[in-house]
Amino acid sequence: MSQQEQTACSNSHAPIKQGWVATLDLGFAPIANKTRLTLNQSQGPLRVQRPFHPELAAPDCCHVYLLHPPGGLVAGDHLLMNVECLAGSKVVLTTPASGKLYRSNLARQQQRQEQRFHLQDNSSLEWLPPETIVFNGAQGRLDSHFMLQGNAQLIAWEITCLGRKASDEDFDHGELMQSIKVYREQRPLLIENTRIDNANTAANPAALAGKHVYACMLATVDLLSELAQKQLLEDLREQLACAEVGITLVRGLIILRYLGDNAEQVRQEFEAAWALIRPVTLGHPAVRPRIWNT
Repeated sequence: MSQQEQTACSNSHAPIKQGWVATLDLGFAPIANKTRLTLNQSQGPLRVQRPFHPELAAPDCCHVYLLHPPGGLVAGDHLLMNVECLAGSKVVLTTPASGKLYRSNLARQQQRQEQRFHLQDNSSLEWLPPETIVFNGAQGRLDSHFMLQGNAQLIAWEITCLGRKASDEDFDHGELMQSIKVYREQRPLLIENTRIDNANTAANPAALAGKHVYACMLATVDLLSELAQKQLLEDLREQLACAEVGITLVRGLIILRYLGDNAEQVRQEFEAAWALIRPVTLGHPAVRPRIWNT
């Protein structure tokens, strides 16, 4: 029997683990001049801290921190989050620590995290999580879908680290499938699917050019004038000097992409971009979530 046949046979008898299935449903609405958390239903280890309003220039903006007590996803885990931003609500969502996709098992069970964001007319959402670390041997699936209605505004980023360079661990086996989709009134602004598998190793020059950190930041600017869009694009290109960051304007979305080896660097670049974009699109300065200082 060939080694491949032996592996297949071994995997066919690998134990199937019952992982965590966790759901979180959040709803936000403007009440008494502030955005309030009006729906907070959870099942399993996925919760939020108490919402608060720390911004002086935008006291109606609600900051919420997502908590996943296990700290990462193992084989068979499935997290599902649904967020509904009602008309006029302003929301900042982040997490206190990086996400993690740990090594899967011999059965190669998937570890899945799905996020669905629904933004009604005249609402805004800022989805600003730390990086997600994909451990060697993980079988990950990450899906983030943003559905915008009317004049809803979005600023979001996602940062992915393959392996752990600090521990000299490359991502040389396993799989990651990742999707980011943005729609306004059912019209697609961005549909992006990424697959990283066993063939995509550092030895393969076609696989992320041998880099292990890639990231995407996007912001809706389709409600701005064409002149304002171009000016913002020029300002970003002028003030962000990092050679690993590319900036484009596509279908009313400003998109920043990073490809490199430094998660801290991309966080700094995206925060600098956020400080430029937020006053133009949302009308108030960027205020770092307090949890980032801990």
